[in-house]
Amino acid sequence: MSYSKSLQKRIMRRVYYAFALRLATHKAVLSFALLTLSVYGLSVMVHVASIAENLRRVQVGRLDNYVANAFLHTDVVTLVFLGLVIFSLLSFNYSLLKVPRFGRMQTT
Repeated sequence: MSYSKSLQKRIMRRVYYAFALRLATHKAVLSFALLTLSVYGLSVMVHVASIAENLRRVQVGRLDNYVANAFLHTDVVTLVFLGLVIFSLLSFNYSLLKVPRFGRMQTT
């Protein structure tokens, strides 16, 4: 009896590992991880309070010029993080559409 219990525990442990690995490598989880890391990287590079303060000082008709100049004079690393945020938001949205509401997860 002890051997069968031990064998059952080993088998179920492997089943749990396989299930956890399957969940961890799902597109929605990976997209959310990329979104979290890119938002953190962008928050390290950009000071949001100063952006809000500068936006408050822009004249109403000059907002397009301000945004264009802000993007043209931004560091490349900041633009990469912003691109990652946009890409991960779009891919996270797309991966959520692939998950069924009920039943098993779809495999692609």
